[in-house]
Amino acid sequence: MPVPQRRFHGDEELGKKDDDHKPGVKGPMGRAWQQRRLPNGPRRSNLKRIALGFLVVIGFYYFFKNMPTDLEQPRQRPSYVPPSGPNAPASKAVPNRYDFVTKTAEDETPDAPLHNFNGPIKFYQLASTLHGVKTRGSDLVNQNVLFAAASLKSAANLLPIACDTAIRARNYVHFALMGRDDISMDILRSVNGIGNDCNIVFHDARPDFSVQSSDWRMEVSSAAAFKHINDFVNPQATFVDSSGDEETWFSKGLKQRAGSLGRTVIELPENAEQNLMWITLLDSSSLSAWNKVSINIIIHAQPSASGSLIRLLESLKKADFFASSYPPLTIELPHDVDEPSKRYLERFKWPPKGDQSGSLLTLRHRIPQHSLNADESSARFLEGFWPNNPSSSHVLVLSPQVELSPLFYHYLKYTMLEYKYASNNPSAQNLLSLSLDLPSTYLNDTASFTPPSANSTVGGNVITTGTSQFLWQAPNSNAALFFGDKWVELHDFVAESLESQRTLPTPTTLNEKLVSKTYPSWMEHVLRLARARGYWTIYPSFETEDRLATLHNDLYQPPEEYSEEVNAEIDQSDELTADPDHYLSLKHSETSLIKTSILTMLPNKGDLPKVWDMPLLSWDGEQIVVDDFHRQAVNYSNVFRREIGGCGTDDMEKVRVDLLAGDLFCLKDQKT
Repeated sequence: MPVPQRRFHGDEELGKKDDDHKPGVKGPMGRAWQQRRLPNGPRRSNLKRIALGFLVVIGFYYFFKNMPTDLEQPRQRPSYVPPSGPNAPASKAVPNRYDFVTKTAEDETPDAPLHNFNGPIKFYQLASTLHGVKTRGSDLVNQNVLFAAASLKSAANLLPIACDTAIRARNYVHFALMGRDDISMDILRSVNGIGNDCNIVFHDARPDFSVQSSDWRMEVSSAAAFKHINDFVNPQATFVDSSGDEETWFSKGLKQRAGSLGRTVIELPENAEQNLMWITLLDSSSLSAWNKVSINIIIHAQPSASGSLIRLLESLKKADFFASSYPPLTIELPHDVDEPSKRYLERFKWPPKGDQSGSLLTLRHRIPQHSLNADESSARFLEGFWPNNPSSSHVLVLSPQVELSPLFYHYLKYTMLEYKYASNNPSAQNLLSLSLDLPSTYLNDTASFTPPSANSTVGGNVITTGTSQFLWQAPNSNAALFFGDKWVELHDFVAESLESQRTLPTPTTLNEKLVSKTYPSWMEHVLRLARARGYWTIYPSFETEDRLATLHNDLYQPPEEYSEEVNAEIDQSDELTADPDHYLSLKHSETSLIKTSILTMLPNKGDLPKVWDMPLLSWDGEQIVVDDFHRQAVNYSNVFRREIGGCGTDDMEKVRVDLLAGDLFCLKDQKT
C-alpha cells in the first residue's frame, strides 16, 4: 500500500503522531481491524446513505398521498392562513399545529370550514370600542344595558328591540356580536335597518380565527368577551335570544360567566317583538331586578265551590309567563273537599308545561272541622306565605271567584318592576300592593265606585285627560300582589293586634267594621295598617272595557268566617248565595278579558305614569293630595296607638323599625 504524503512537511512529530493513532496491522487489535475491513462487509458511509434514502422515500409517499389531483377530491386540511375581513387580526399569526383537533370523515364537507381550532383567544376589534365607552361604564350602578348575540338570526331578533330601547332614552344600549360569521358590523346594521337614530353602541366581540374555532373555543370566547365588556360597561342587564335560533355554546358560556359575576340575563322568547315590547320602557334598575324577584300565588279555596276553583286554575294554565319562571302555587283547602275538586287536583300539574323540573304546587288541608272565626281565619290565611327575602319575594292573592286574562302576568311584572325597583322612586316605600282587579264598589259594598280620571293643569285650568292608573288606600282581596316587606309587617301587625284584643277593652273609636263581610276578614287588618302607615295600592285602568281579571258571581260563596251571617240574609228565591240587593258587588256584570298586547290597552301607549302624577284616593274614596294623605295617616296612628296599641298619653313615641309594627303598640313595654 503506498504511503500517503504527509500534510505538514515541516513537522516530523505531527506525522509520527498520526501514524501512532492509526490502527496497526500487527497484534490482536490489528487482526480485528482487518476483519472489520473485509471487502464484503458494509461501510459506515453506506449505512448513512441507506437511511437517508429511506427517509426520502417516506417523504415522497406522504407528499403524493395528500397532494390534490383532478381525479379525486382532496382531503380537506386545516388552513394556517388567517381569514380575511373585519375579523382578521392586524398582524399575521400562524396557529400551532398541535392545537388542531382531528375530526371524523363524516364531519368534513368541502364547502364548510372545520370548526377545530382551539388556539389562544385574541379580541382584535373589541378594545377600541370598549375604551371609547362614554356611558359611565366604570360605575357599578349605571344606565347601561347589553344585547348580545352569536347567531345572525338571533341578532335580527334582538336589534329591533335594542333600537326601541335606545330610542326611549331611559338606558344606554350596547350590542355585542360574539359569533363565527365573518360579517362586518356595518353590514349587520344595514341589513337590520339600524340607523344612527337608534344610538346603539356596537361591539365586535368575535375572537380571532372565529370561522375555524371549535365550539369549545367559542364557548370560552363568549365568556371571556362578556368579562371584558363587564369590566368596561358594567351592564345592569343583558338580553339574549331564547327563541331557538341562538348557538348553544354562546348561551352556555355567557350565562355561566354572567352568573359568576352576579349579572342579570334576560331571555327573550320568540314573540317578544309582538307581546313583550313593554320591556323597552323599563330603566336599567328595574331590568336588573328581572330575575331577582319572585312571586308566589296563594288561593284560599272554599267549601262546595269546585267550579270556581277549577275555572281559576284553568285560567292560570292558559296564562303567558313568557321567558319568566313559573311562580309557586299554594292552594289552601278546607277540611271538607268536594269530590269534583279532588278529581281535578289529582290530574292538575303546576307548572303545566314539562320544561321545568319538579312540581311547584303545594296543597294545604285544614284539620279543624268547625268553621273558623274572623281572627282564626285571618291568622291562618296570613300564615300561608312567608317571604324568604322581603325585598324580592312577593305574594299574589287570588279569590276563587276570579278568572284571569292570559296576559295578566305581563302587566303584573311590568308594573312591579317599574313602581318597586325603578331608580329614583322614593314613593316605593308607601306601596302596599298592586291590584289586577278594578272594583265596582267601595269597601262597604253599598255604593258603586267610579275610577277617577287623570287631570292635568294647563294655564291654571284643570283639564281631564282620560283614564289613568290611580292610587287608593283601600286594599283588594280578589286579585292583588302584596309586596314581601309589607307582608312581613302585616304579620307583626296582626300578631300585636290579636294580643291587644285579648288583653285590652273594646276600642271606642276604631271598633267600627269598615270592610263588607263579602270580603275576607284579613282585609280589615290590612286596611288598618294602610291607614296607620299611609300605604296605598295601585289600581289599573284601561282604554277599553277589557280587564285583567273578572269576577264570576254565579257561583259566589261568602267567606267561611262570615258564611252564617251572610246566609241568614239570603233571599230563598234568588239563585245566588247572597242577596244582591244588600251586597252591591254581586250585581256587577262580568267583563271580557284582555287578550291583545298590554301596550295597546294601557293609556299613553303603555308608558306608565309617575306615582306623583296619579290620582290619589283615601280609604273612603275621597280624592286627596299627598300632604293631606300623610297628615291623615299621622292622626289615625295616634288614635290607634291609644285605643288598640295600649299606649298612654305620657308614653313617648317609639322609633319605627323596618318590617315591624311595634311602634304602634305599647303592651310589651307595660309588661316589662
